[in-house]
Amino acid sequence: MIQEHKFLRMHDGIELHARIQETGSPVWLIKTHGIGEHLERHNYIPELFGKDFNIFQYDLRGHGRSMGEAGFINDFTIFMEDLEEIISFLRKHYKMQRYVMVAHSMGALINCGYLKTFAAEDFYPERVFFNAPPVGFPGALGQLIRVSPLPIFKNLAKLPASLKLGGLVDLDYLSHDPHVKDDYLKDELNHTKLHSKLLLEMVKSSQEVFSSAIHPKCPAFVTVGSEDRVVHSNSLIDYFNLIEKDFDLKVFEGAYHEIHNEIEKYRKPYFSHMKNSLMECFYKSPEDNEDRVH
Repeated sequence: MIQEHKFLRMHDGIELHARIQETGSPVWLIKTHGIGEHLERHNYIPELFGKDFNIFQYDLRGHGRSMGEAGFINDFTIFMEDLEEIISFLRKHYKMQRYVMVAHSMGALINCGYLKTFAAEDFYPERVFFNAPPVGFPGALGQLIRVSPLPIFKNLAKLPASLKLGGLVDLDYLSHDPHVKDDYLKDELNHTKLHSKLLLEMVKSSQEVFSSAIHPKCPAFVTVGSEDRVVHSNSLIDYFNLIEKDFDLKVFEGAYHEIHNEIEKYRKPYFSHMKNSLMECFYKSPEDNEDRVH
């Protein structure tokens, strides 16, 4: 096994910090983290899959050790363009031929947008597994979004001013394990204050991506904790039950937002479901994706 850290230069000069672990596997796993955090909060990925997949994890721009203004994005589609460049990089420099995609929270929104707009049909992931994409938002913000048309948020996102705001992520509802919040606050690579521009861009992108079905061209899985209060779990469940029916939706009753950081009664079955969902790519040929039953 070979593990290395690299900085990948994007087309605009921004460098993204990445951790690359090679095992000689024929399949790569590409992981995208959520808002305000960084790749090392997802160390369970190499622990679960390090013997089976080559693994690529990266810090989003403006997050972790990557370049870019902290907690800020000028246009949300830049995240999707970065993911497209990452896939091209792995294809060119590591001869990647097969891959799966795993993502959490805002990272899942980025991946959903990538599948809907950017993914090439001739080099499509074999499987995708997303946890808690922000289809909707809780509280007063969520109510405002549900009654406001998309053009309002497009216009707000165009405003040049941006304020750093705290409390955008309710850390009390990351996990039932209180140590998760404590560790989050102690971690200097996390951002507890995020730009209003990033929030508005995320809301705008959520409304665009989830306004219609994604229609994935591979087996696709999505999960959410029924008690998630970081994203609006009911909006997610409604979308994947009524609009986007090609995803296999699994709701973990009682779990909060970061099921991977939950207490064992939630975390253990979640990891089992993740492994079962992704490992099947080793037992089925890529051509089977075309014949899958929805």
